[in-house]
Amino acid sequence: MIIFTRASVISGADVLEDRDVWVECNTIVRVSQTEYSSGDAPDDLPGTARYPAGAALIDVKGLYLSAGFIDLHVHGGMGHDFMDASRDAFEGVAACHARHGVTSMLATTLAGDDVETFAFLEAYDRYAANAGETTGCRYLGVHLEGPYFNPIQAGAQDPRYIRSPSPEHYTKLLRYKSVKRFSAAPELDGALELGDFLRSCGVLVSMAHSDADFDQALLATGHGYSLVTHVYSGMQGVHRKNAYRYGGMVEAALLLDGLTAEVIADGRHLPGCLLKLIYKCKGPDGMILVSDATRGAGLPDGVTVKVGSLTRGQDAIIEDGVAKLPDRTAFAGSVASGDRLIRTMVRLAGVPLAEAVAMMTRNPSRLMGLADRIGDVREGMDADVVVFDENVNIKHVMSNGQLRRFDL
Repeated sequence: MIIFTRASVISGADVLEDRDVWVECNTIVRVSQTEYSSGDAPDDLPGTARYPAGAALIDVKGLYLSAGFIDLHVHGGMGHDFMDASRDAFEGVAACHARHGVTSMLATTLAGDDVETFAFLEAYDRYAANAGETTGCRYLGVHLEGPYFNPIQAGAQDPRYIRSPSPEHYTKLLRYKSVKRFSAAPELDGALELGDFLRSCGVLVSMAHSDADFDQALLATGHGYSLVTHVYSGMQGVHRKNAYRYGGMVEAALLLDGLTAEVIADGRHLPGCLLKLIYKCKGPDGMILVSDATRGAGLPDGVTVKVGSLTRGQDAIIEDGVAKLPDRTAFAGSVASGDRLIRTMVRLAGVPLAEAVAMMTRNPSRLMGLADRIGDVREGMDADVVVFDENVNIKHVMSNGQLRRFDL
């Protein structure tokens, strides 16, 4: 048994001070009041008789303890990309983000040719489970970001591989039960039928890289689309047609209660004012934070990397803490991870820490239908927990029965 003692536990939107979190067999079995407060505990607290004999005590001395962070949009990290379809990629990406408090993620693709996409899906089935067990960051499944996008809003997606959906194509993709999320442009021919099909399969459906207007986005909410991928990136906002103004997908994401807003809170994709606007419109329950991290995550500025596979991917430059296309006309994903996202929401948007943490724990677990297993600190939940200080510097990460200490 492992007991984290004297923790400030973040559960939902609350911070519960001086709590003990008891873990046994990778399950939280008890959350209790600490007998001594963090200010007056005796030096011999680990030897106090109230704890079971043989229990391993970790005195966190008032630091924060929350559920492990959940990132539903990750492409890579530390020089690896999932489109490499290798064991090294699955292990390397998971290890990279585990250091920053991420204990669960979706392995995310981008628009590529079928050979690469199906090779990735095969590799996921081969490597994901073992990689999660060895690195402490589990894989929840696959997020297919593409190829059903609008070329007008391609961004860093390679236009060579963008296409409209067809049942002959997407039914082949969905033969892989690992597919848990799908991002597509809802205005394309066949995209509403795609949404209906994905919903019937239990797949989370998201609007992305789309030129849809408000009415098209609203229509799509009735066909399974419940999430908007990286709000403000790869979509249009208010625009004119014959002098009249129309709302775009940005406005739909902000106004429609049936849509959750996915936000890349790396401090580069969106300035503080837009983060504040999203928060004001959606509230703490209507947002999730994601990294959209590329293989450049964890690498220094000045490095050139491939977005996507090493053989067919596009070049991107790591500069000013973000990935950019070589001509600097657009970002090409981020180089962030969980701790930075939460820190950004607190510092730039003024969001209370507990609410920012919920955007990477409770909210994504609910979207994935996993709220009974992960995303909160309470009895019966999986023991995916993170300990960090007031600046969201990660100190301990526990997942899959493994405990790691970091001094980042």
